[in-house]
Amino acid sequence: MLVVREGGGYGGDNDRVLDLRVDEHPSPIQELIRIRNLHSLYFSETQEVVAVESEVRQEVEETLLRLGYLEQKASEDEVLFDALAAYHGTENFEEREQERGYLDIEVLKFMRDGH
Repeated sequence: MLVVREGGGYGGDNDRVLDLRVDEHPSPIQELIRIRNLHSLYFSETQEVVAVESEVRQEVEETLLRLGYLEQKASEDEVLFDALAAYHGTENFEEREQERGYLDIEVLKFMRDGH
């Protein structure tokens, strides 16, 4: 699937808005849907942001511990936010990263789904 628009690519450096392939996949339609959904998650505009505090902070901390971004509970917010920034970079969420202390709700949902 190829979608082009002048300057529409990542960072405006090319014209490829979307360039997805599922060559020789045993279930090409399902795979194309799956990777299109991921593309939308990575690159669509943020609609809602949540503060990383109280229950959300605890949930994010537990997820980052489980995934190995934290070695122990973060006694300071800056340690947690550094780990969250590393998560964003590893999971390709740079385009959805918010100012420190806030999290895109779609990234939180992705984390809740076990990622």
